[in-house]
Amino acid sequence: MKTLKYLFILFLSFSMSSCENEEVHYEGDPYLSFINTSSQELVDQGSGSKVVEVQYGTIAKVPNAEVRLVVDQTSQLKEGIDFEFMGPSNPSGNFDGKIAIKLLESGASPEGKNAVFRLSSPTIKNGIFNQVHTMTVALKCPISYFLNGSFKATMPFFNGATYDVDITEGPEANTLLLKDYFANGTDIKLKYNPSTGAITLDTQQTGYIHPSYGMVSIRQVATTASTVNFCTRKIVLSYQPFVSAGNFAAVVDNIVGN
Repeated sequence: MKTLKYLFILFLSFSMSSCENEEVHYEGDPYLSFINTSSQELVDQGSGSKVVEVQYGTIAKVPNAEVRLVVDQTSQLKEGIDFEFMGPSNPSGNFDGKIAIKLLESGASPEGKNAVFRLSSPTIKNGIFNQVHTMTVALKCPISYFLNGSFKATMPFFNGATYDVDITEGPEANTLLLKDYFANGTDIKLKYNPSTGAITLDTQQTGYIHPSYGMVSIRQVATTASTVNFCTRKIVLSYQPFVSAGNFAAVVDNIVGN
């Protein structure tokens, strides 16, 4: 797999007058980079460990090579104490590969800590972009613990006023409902990944009628990741409110259990 940034550089290196349907061939160094610069992983309470993979890519196929992860000095989690590498990866004949890591439950804390990695290979040079991957590792508690109590939302759309909000399980698996979040009678549905805590927010109406612009809806934005942590009983919800006339500024609401 090739990153868009590398493809952009690659295509700029060829003449802008290339004929239509002419194939582009790259014969330079493959160069290493991470596919994603960040990720979040949850380790189940009582599991002992969890094996995850970090994906990397090159801009040319590699005939035979060894690729390893090395721990950056800024990493909060330590090799051999909080996690273990499960050997190098060989992307032979491919544009990408994966490196497996065993995350130990003993190194996972409820609030989460970061493991910071870099790529290393004796035969492939490192690229310019995506050279650091930060993985947030946290302990995963049961949903019953998360829902046991009340919550307060900061509601930045309403000038940061603090409101009580009820949270329940949704009608589908791995969903949560923010009851009457913007307006009474309308719930906001959140989809969450039980393995990572990542939240997906479908575009939906809030039930709140703006006095000048009408119905306010919200959609997910990528500026700040939306996540849920059942152990700390906290939701970070990143979204953009909008109306038919245009967009409001994107906001981040920190919803915390009491």
